[in-house]
Amino acid sequence: MKLKLILITLLLTGSIVKVFGQERVNREKLNFETTSDTLIKATGWAYNSTLGEWIDYENVISDDKDYKDKYESLQGAYMKSKTSQNFQKVQTKTVTYKGTTYYVLIVNKWNGRFEYPSIREDWYEYEQTFGYIFTKQEYQKLLKIENLIELKTKYMVSMGSKYQKYDEQKFLDLIQTEISTEKRKYSTEYTFPVMKSTEGTIRFYLPASFSTQSNNIFEKKYFETDFENFSKIIIK
Repeated sequence: MKLKLILITLLLTGSIVKVFGQERVNREKLNFETTSDTLIKATGWAYNSTLGEWIDYENVISDDKDYKDKYESLQGAYMKSKTSQNFQKVQTKTVTYKGTTYYVLIVNKWNGRFEYPSIREDWYEYEQTFGYIFTKQEYQKLLKIENLIELKTKYMVSMGSKYQKYDEQKFLDLIQTEISTEKRKYSTEYTFPVMKSTEGTIRFYLPASFSTQSNNIFEKKYFETDFENFSKIIIK
């Protein structure tokens, strides 16, 4: 009798352990698979309506001509950190999540803020990396650029601050969390507009949430480069 009770007790205990003692399993890590070449240079053009002139700078869009003469020494990190349309490098990498391949447009840029924002003093710059995650269907629009195309996504991650440096594995963790989270209707949509000019050059804008139609943006500002250079970020 005692033996039966012991056996019953062991069976019940085992069942309780299975129900309340589920095994701890870590989430499987993602890895970047395919990587494009790197775009490191493009000319930013912006029309200054006061001067009636087009102003150009490397890797940043700004219509402020003062950086060409009065504040030439401030070109670089300071100038670029004052606008979101700047970059140090751009490339594409792919990841596969639950059998689906995603194309991540990675933009490394300068950002900045005031140490004391209430009195707007002590501006500092820091590097920040953004990842715009596109489906294969959206990304393949880049394979045929005629006139204007727009890649759209609601999935974006970023990393980098005064105290945080880029870490690839953490960046991948952010990507996995982002694409595994169901996006709601009110989520921000990011658009990557690209067009071919009549001269055959490629004009583009870094992904952003636009308040106006993309084709209107190209009237007064854009990045420009030749197709061969731009195609460095395209994975075929």
